Amino acid sequence: MGPSPMAARAAGGCSSAALALFGFRPLRRAVRPAAAFCWGQYPPYGGCRSRLAHSLVDSVLDELRSRRRVRVSAKIGLQGTKELSDNKIDKRALQKGLLLEFQKDSDRSLLAVVERPDGKKNWMVTDQNGILSSIKPQQVTYVVPGVMNFDASRIDEFLEKAQDLLDPTVLECAWMELSENDKSITVEEFAEIVYGNKESLESYCAHFLLSRDIVYFVKVESRDYSIYQPRSPPQVEELLRRKRAKEEAEKELEEFVHLLKSAKALPMESKPPKSSWFVDEKVGQKIEALQAYAVDACSDEQRRLAGNILKAMGFTRTSSAALKLLINVGYFPVHVNLDLFKYDVRITYTEEVLSAAEELLVDRPDSDMHIRKDLSTLKVYAIDVDEADELDDALSAIRLPDGRIKVWIHVADPTCLIKPRSIIDREAMHRGTSIFLPTATFPMFPERLAMNAMSLQQGKQCKSVSVSVTLHPDGSIAEYTLENSVIKPTYMLTYESATELLYMNLKEEEELRILQEAASIRAQWRRSQVHAKSVLLFAAL
Repeated sequence: MGPSPMAARAAGGCSSAALALFGFRPLRRAVRPAAAFCWGQYPPYGGCRSRLAHSLVDSVLDELRSRRRVRVSAKIGLQGTKELSDNKIDKRALQKGLLLEFQKDSDRSLLAVVERPDGKKNWMVTDQNGILSSIKPQQVTYVVPGVMNFDASRIDEFLEKAQDLLDPTVLECAWMELSENDKSITVEEFAEIVYGNKESLESYCAHFLLSRDIVYFVKVESRDYSIYQPRSPPQVEELLRRKRAKEEAEKELEEFVHLLKSAKALPMESKPPKSSWFVDEKVGQKIEALQAYAVDACSDEQRRLAGNILKAMGFTRTSSAALKLLINVGYFPVHVNLDLFKYDVRITYTEEVLSAAEELLVDRPDSDMHIRKDLSTLKVYAIDVDEADELDDALSAIRLPDGRIKVWIHVADPTCLIKPRSIIDREAMHRGTSIFLPTATFPMFPERLAMNAMSLQQGKQCKSVSVSVTLHPDGSIAEYTLENSVIKPTYMLTYESATELLYMNLKEEEELRILQEAASIRAQWRRSQVHAKSVLLFAAL
């Protein structure tokens, strides 16, 4: 049988060192020269290599399994420690001086030497870090065969020797030979085939490679043995794809963490601008994940990514830690309003929107000009707080010949500039309103458009929508009108300056006093209505 396409591709990926390790180490045994010659000197999967290699693997497996059946039939247990790699570990039969591997936690396995029993089930062990601790039998993952009365101080020496044999690429080579015929293998058999013997060091290295492998072999349990089954070529191809994707993601994370650390180390005035984090799409995705995590408005994927970034940076996985990190790298100002980001408030405009706004400032169309009423002769007062940027409403008032008061409420008319469903219209619909905060204002329209063409400006002709209201002497509404208009604001006043003008009682500002009178009688009427409703409610009870 010829090699599968996957096996042929995998053969090309085996390093020369791995092939040499896989092919030449068995030369120490007299039965291997022909096979070693074919494996080492002919191209991968040549006829000689393929036939003799499979013959070698089959003969080794047959020989080992024959010996194992003899041992099992003789019921040799842990007392013959060379059999420990072949049989399932009987963890109840641990004894002082054995070298074993145990699961320290979910991420770490350590080598240790058994010291003494600890109660009925547990054992005290000294691990490779010199720490004495108690372990449960369930934590034991492997007992190194052929070792008795091992000295814990020699664990480092043992591990150092193992490093020379721990070449992960031999897994690929072994998988190529075993997968074609779907042959399973034990740790002892793997050591015999790869290293030429199954002594303590080689068996441990075989266990280490197989137990950590996530691509080529899968562990299956039988009644007597821990067996490793070669995965199918499609499975290996998919796992390799995932492995490469994971490695690429880890590399990207490492590079991003380096960027964060570099920015964090810079003085505040030299921090990179916010826009620079979005030049690279993948960097932008990571900074957005941190931002979403900081405002507690992230998806599961963003939460996972931000958590990994914070861990790599040495921060706790909390929203406050993400906020602190973003401030430290200059992405957020020291005093940042997180609600802007939590509720996805747009605080900037695209170049396309800004360009469209500039065009409106130059050419100001008005489809309603033919129906606008000219109210430019009225004295118009725009009254607002001193910090107001947009002046969008104003008042006028006169006394009619019959003594009643007529008041106009003028509201700036930005719709005369905006065509429905235009880019400016869509942007305003998304924002919904201007946002006024103690630290900043975020207008619904681009600032130059909102502060100029869409605002009322003193002494200039301004397009507006005007509501006129005529009041009865008691403050109730006699009549009203609603019309498009043109006005010419006379005064831009603050509340303080308007109050000062009223106290001065200037004859020239009679309209301002009329406005004050209208406000007074209107307030009295409202209070009377509240009182009347209260009386009716009390009577109903």
